[in-house]
Amino acid sequence: MTELAAQNQIEPTSRGAKKPKAALNGARSFWLKQLHSWHWISAAVSLVGMILFAVTGITLNHAASIPAEPVTVEQTATLPAPLLQRLAAYPQETTEPVPDAVARWSAEALKVQIAGRPTETTPEEIYVALPIPGGDGWLTIDRATGEAVHEKTTRGWIAYLNDLHKGRNA
Repeated sequence: MTELAAQNQIEPTSRGAKKPKAALNGARSFWLKQLHSWHWISAAVSLVGMILFAVTGITLNHAASIPAEPVTVEQTATLPAPLLQRLAAYPQETTEPVPDAVARWSAEALKVQIAGRPTETTPEEIYVALPIPGGDGWLTIDRATGEAVHEKTTRGWIAYLNDLHKGRNA
């Protein structure tokens, strides 16, 4: 056999032989690429969050210079007679949430979720505070007539972001 033929022969591999280095480099390369991708994505998200936090800090410090036009929307509806009778058995003065049937009715009629929320109940009315980021809201139910009034006020997206900055009603 010539020297050239001896150099081109492949030696048989044994059973306990390690994986070729190319396979290890391929797996390592995959995970390094994944790490690199997730690293820059998480850094970009963090940067956006930090910039938003800095901008809202400036808007909070200069709130008097930023004009805001509050928008108020009011809805009215009348509680059905069976539910009004159910409120007659409800305590005269309490902070307990309204009965589930009344909460379901308000969700359907006024598109407002009051289930489980504390109330300020007097013999005349039931008041439920509904604060939201960048605004305010409330619902009152007259216990004698069943008239329900829902009011929602929003102050714009800058007020919304400022409330998120403060962690208020968020």
